[in-house]
Amino acid sequence: MTMSISRAAWSGCLVIPFMVSGWLMASSAALAQERGATWEGLWVAERNYGPAFAGLATLMPDGDQWQARLQGEVGTVSRSQREDGVIEWQFSFEGQGEFSGQQEGGAGSIVGHWVQPGGSIAYSPTATPVVLSKRADGSFAGMIRPLVDTVSLNLPLFPDEDYENTRRYRTFLRNPERNFGVFAPFAAAVEVDDNLQFIARNGEDLIVGTALDPGERFSLLFGRTGETLEFTRRDRATAPGFYPRRRAATLTTLLRPVELSDGWQTEAPAKSGLQTAPLLSLVNTLANFEPTALQQPYIHSLHVAHRGKLVLEEYFHGYDGATPHDSRSAGKSLTSALLGIALQQGFVDSIDTAVYPLLGGASQYDNPSDAKNALTIRHLITMTSGLDCDDGNFDSPGNEDVMQNQQDEPDWYRYTLNLAMVRDPGAAGVYCTGGINLVGSVLARSAGMSLRQFFHRYFAEPLGIDYYQMNLSPTLEAYMGGGIRLQPRDFLKLGQLYLDGGVWQGTRLLSEAYVTDSAAAQSSINMTDDYGYAWWRQTYDVDGVAVDTFYASGNGGQLLFVVPELELVVLIFAGNYSDGQTRNEFRDRFMSEHILPAAIPARQ
Repeated sequence: MTMSISRAAWSGCLVIPFMVSGWLMASSAALAQERGATWEGLWVAERNYGPAFAGLATLMPDGDQWQARLQGEVGTVSRSQREDGVIEWQFSFEGQGEFSGQQEGGAGSIVGHWVQPGGSIAYSPTATPVVLSKRADGSFAGMIRPLVDTVSLNLPLFPDEDYENTRRYRTFLRNPERNFGVFAPFAAAVEVDDNLQFIARNGEDLIVGTALDPGERFSLLFGRTGETLEFTRRDRATAPGFYPRRRAATLTTLLRPVELSDGWQTEAPAKSGLQTAPLLSLVNTLANFEPTALQQPYIHSLHVAHRGKLVLEEYFHGYDGATPHDSRSAGKSLTSALLGIALQQGFVDSIDTAVYPLLGGASQYDNPSDAKNALTIRHLITMTSGLDCDDGNFDSPGNEDVMQNQQDEPDWYRYTLNLAMVRDPGAAGVYCTGGINLVGSVLARSAGMSLRQFFHRYFAEPLGIDYYQMNLSPTLEAYMGGGIRLQPRDFLKLGQLYLDGGVWQGTRLLSEAYVTDSAAAQSSINMTDDYGYAWWRQTYDVDGVAVDTFYASGNGGQLLFVVPELELVVLIFAGNYSDGQTRNEFRDRFMSEHILPAAIPARQ
């Protein structure tokens, strides 16, 4: 997803594109000691914004009524039965969130979602799945596990050899969750009366780090929340968000990933027929590199599946398999999968179904026209809608940032449907997140249920996915433009589903024809024929061997590759948000120099 940070994400800071040269902290230690510098090192500030309201929720019968309880609080409960026998449950705790779910017939559980309000860093409302199981006493109980809103800011200070008589340091800001350093142009710091005057890349004074304990602690005003954060000295062992691993160590072999009860069988890469040398080289490079600049690959996880089995699973920078990761716009490919499921289930008759008649008719929205009446689902999913919607143009009214930052229309479906047409549908490919999100409205209307219900019942449950964090719009609809957070092994399943022609472990979710069409050339966004049904296409030349791939791609380096001819699925999660240059560089280098070469011999 590209629920992007405002241009004013850091108060008083300009967004300035830059490239910095590398420097090593270790090589500067002698010079720093000679100067008697006090601030050399890595400084980290962390803050957990909650919510702390989480844990075991219970529904207790209370005479003819019900009570919801969590952490000693009592919530408001409503319960109603539909004509089909399904019982709908809702309860809420003032200011903390609300639950809605369904109990089918005599089922012993209530399946639904907890919706929490937006936070300080992850600012959109979020839905997480909850299953309330019936207990012997007639009550129901289940765990509420909301998205925890956190921020960690890493500021390394390297003595600057160019300033021999001044306690001046080179620096940059690393933030794993959002990469705020792209927006906050930290470049240097100078000691002034024990404090730190930070300097921007253009040479202007930026902000003062106030010494709380000279050489030990300082504070900075964090512009996003307007609060002061305290920075303390850290090292490799205590700064997993900055360093890739807590200690440097060279692996000599790649072991079989742990086999869990998540549906993945595992195997060591060598046993699967892969060449381990290029994979081992990549893992060691990622695990042991020294962060010396903002624009370096910050890889959070790397997964490879070969011939249906998980063969490589590695984590970096403090991430792990239990933590759902922001998929950003890679989630658009998941939206495409949901559309394929709706077609397979018969909820949607055809991908060429006209959109506006399905959603009330073009006359119900602004700027009605014949072109709007001709707009189909195919045009939305291939980015050829013709609507005035261009994420690459901030002046376009349909630009995702414009849509999300405006306050006049909280219904983002209606906002998109109100846009004027600037070309005929199908005439050209233009990257438009609002159009992909609008597919969600089509799915909900056609299936007769909320997108949260649809996603859980027809995608999450068949693939054995029991936990995720789903971004919501202001009207609490699931946001289909991207950004769902899934655990890495679960997001990898999306790629395996497509590699296997729409089948996951014997269960067909998508038609084989839909999968084939999704990976085929449907439109041209950045290059000729580079886009399918919300999947990107790319061919790599590996030592003279052409290898075709299709892949999901999201801001920051969220990449899910499917390589049919090599029976390969590759997932990369990373933290290079708003840094497309670095993302593209490591995407192509990792694939062409390490991952694909490991699999090509297995094909021969």
